[in-house]
Amino acid sequence: GSGGVPIVENEDATHVYSYGHVDPQAMADAVNAWDQEMVGDFSMDWRTGADEVQHAYAVTIKGAGDPEGWWMSWRDVTAETPGAFPISLVTR
Repeated sequence: GSGGVPIVENEDATHVYSYGHVDPQAMADAVNAWDQEMVGDFSMDWRTGADEVQHAYAVTIKGAGDPEGWWMSWRDVTAETPGAFPISLVTR
């Protein structure tokens, strides 16, 4: 499991996200637990570090009812952007 931090990985595995500004070490631990579970190799020599966790703000760009599914973007989004919400992310 992800240690109680709900995370989502995008389809091409280039980003892992969580809602809110999660403690960086807790987020890194969740990503590592996820990666180990998905890869099935618990002896991996690579791990995500707390310094790789970014706190950002995002907005919805496609709603849940869209045929392509729900999408978000954090490009040029700040806390003051209308509709913005906090996210934590790891870029691979």
